Amino acid sequence: MQRDQLLAGRYRLLERLGSGGMSAVHRAYDEVLERDVAVKVLVDTDTNARQRIRGEAKAAARLSHPHVTSVYDYGESALDGVEVPFVVMELLGGHTLEHRLAVGPLPPRAGLRVCAEVASALAAAHDQGLVHRDIKPGNVMLTPTGAKVLDFGIAAAAGAPEIDFEGRP
Repeated sequence: MQRDQLLAGRYRLLERLGSGGMSAVHRAYDEVLERDVAVKVLVDTDTNARQRIRGEAKAAARLSHPHVTSVYDYGESALDGVEVPFVVMELLGGHTLEHRLAVGPLPPRAGLRVCAEVASALAAAHDQGLVHRDIKPGNVMLTPTGAKVLDFGIAAAAGAPEIDFEGRP
């Protein structure tokens, strides 16, 4: 993926913010609503990976909570001749908790605040029947308005059968 590529005729990809095994997150500009957003683009074209990213988008979009990253859109778009799925999310300022902890421990009051905010986000997910399953410092963003839980990529519906990375029960 290159800078200035357009997804779905509206999301202009800018710089890469990060990447994982299956996807890359870019700062992007929504040309319709004229705002900056984060776009998570699947780089693995496997069918099961497509199902997982769509499931992530659906799961996170069900949540409306001040400590959960908002999902705005899901779509598929041609990039370099291949249809790729993507999720559009709010663009957050700040750093991950993992990045912050590399500097040293949080002061006790700040640490307790982060724990309470993450617990509140997880409680909201649980109220919707979702289990995050990957809470770690790298999936918590410290923003000027508080902690935000990221990446519902391996979330599961409570009580649903476990599915492995190949999509098998």
